[in-house]
Amino acid sequence: MLLYIIRHGETYGNINGDGFTETDLTPNGMRQIAFLGKRFKDTEIDKIYTSPLKRAIKTANAIKSFHEATPLVVDFSLLEKGTDPDYSGLPDEEILKISPFAKIGERKALGKENDEKAYLRAKEFIERIKAENDFNSTVVVVAHGTFNSYLVLAALDFPLKENFNFSHLNTGVTLVNYLEENGVLKTKLKYLNDTKHLD
Repeated sequence: MLLYIIRHGETYGNINGDGFTETDLTPNGMRQIAFLGKRFKDTEIDKIYTSPLKRAIKTANAIKSFHEATPLVVDFSLLEKGTDPDYSGLPDEEILKISPFAKIGERKALGKENDEKAYLRAKEFIERIKAENDFNSTVVVVAHGTFNSYLVLAALDFPLKENFNFSHLNTGVTLVNYLEENGVLKTKLKYLNDTKHLD
C-alpha cells in the first residue's frame, strides 16, 4: 500500500497563529492546493480520506477533482489535535457544497485530548485504513500539521516521544510504503514533507 499523508493548504489561522479553529484557505493556500491537485492528477488513487475541517476538505477536493471515480471519505478521526473539544467539523450540507460526492463518516467530537490520546487516535485510524483497503492500493489522507505527526509516527509504528514532531509545511506530502520483499512485510518512509509541487 502506498499511503500519502498530506497537510492542508495555508489558512488565515496559520498566518495569525490560530491553527485550531475553523479558518479558511488564504489566496496563497488556494494556489498551493491547485498545484497539489496537479501533482496527483496522473497518480492512480483508490481512496481519499480527509478531516472534516474546511481547509482539509478543500485541499482533498483539489486532488479529487482529477479523480472523479475515487471515493472521498470525510473522517472525523482526522480532526486536528487542539480543535475545540465539542466541535466535530463542518455541517454535512457545508461539506457537500465543497465536495458534492463526499461520503461523510460517523460524526464525533474529540473531547479533551492529550498527546497519548491523539497518538492512539492516529494508530486506530492507520490500522483501520490498512484493514479497509487492499494491500496494493494507493490511499491519500489529508489532515493537519500537528495531527500528521501522530499519523506518521503511527504509520511507521514508532513510539510516541515527548516534545517530538515531524515538520509539515502547507501541502507537504509524506509517502509511506507498505510492501512485501522476499516474503517479509516491510514499512518504508519514501519521503517526508515534500513540497516539490510548489517550486
